[in-house]
Amino acid sequence: MINQRIVKILLLGAFGGVIASIVMYPFLFLTTSMMGIALDDLSIARGMAISNVNDNYYLNLILGIGMHLVTGAIAGAIFTILVSSIKKFRITNFKRGIVQGIIYSIVIFVVLYIPTTISMVHPNLIDIMNQSSPTQSNSKDQRTVEQNLIPIYGFGFIAHIIFGIILGFVTSLLIIRGCIIQKK
Repeated sequence: MINQRIVKILLLGAFGGVIASIVMYPFLFLTTSMMGIALDDLSIARGMAISNVNDNYYLNLILGIGMHLVTGAIAGAIFTILVSSIKKFRITNFKRGIVQGIIYSIVIFVVLYIPTTISMVHPNLIDIMNQSSPTQSNSKDQRTVEQNLIPIYGFGFIAHIIFGIILGFVTSLLIIRGCIIQKK
């Protein structure tokens, strides 16, 4: 049987991760806005990576948003397990929790965001751009995405820092309020 403490930590961490994921969404919208594409195209591109269907807008939008929130929930659960179980990572105040959240989010950015963006999002963004303007050449769509790598990664990095701040804050709040008991 699973320990009730662990289940509680996982659920509260997932809650913090979902809240942090929702708060980072406006920064993802800034990225698409700077690229000159529709605000939901990054979510659709993520959804296309799951569905392998290029022409179902609503399915891909729901899958992309869902993937973003589930990833945030899993990341939040892992973070909360780490800070509540490993003495070196123990959160003792809000500042420490926020700093650890930021460090954790940078790790997520490097380990998860960059590889998935390169392998899944870029090709799907090119497909989306090609669908929205079929007369434009595929190479021009490719150049447009490549020219926007700084907004994609720059605002992606900022969005992940925001994720870390919110995750660290929520987790610190849950620990300080006694909702999450740290292992001694």
